[in-house]
Amino acid sequence: MILEKAAGPRAQEAIVTVLDEIERRGERRGRAQGRAQTLLDLLAARFGAVPAEVSARILAASETALVSWTTRVLTAPTPEDVLGDGDAGTGEPAAPPRRPAARKRARRA
Repeated sequence: MILEKAAGPRAQEAIVTVLDEIERRGERRGRAQGRAQTLLDLLAARFGAVPAEVSARILAASETALVSWTTRVLTAPTPEDVLGDGDAGTGEPAAPPRRPAARKRARRA
């Protein structure tokens, strides 16, 4: 009611738009924090204590990177392989591991 009395309809609309954007940003941050905490929990359950520098990297990562890493924790043999060589800021996934080339069998004459 205070808003209705103090501001006209155009100002009210602008204020509501700004408040909606603030709410969306908070929701995105909350999702990213939840994903980061889930990944930290999974890493701890699978590999043991998570070093502080790994935790910091996870907490600073983009949501795209967190999604990729959370999927990778299921199959990666080490915590380092979970985080891979991708860029945590952009979420670029690491290149898939290369399989050694198949050896050709020597022909017997």
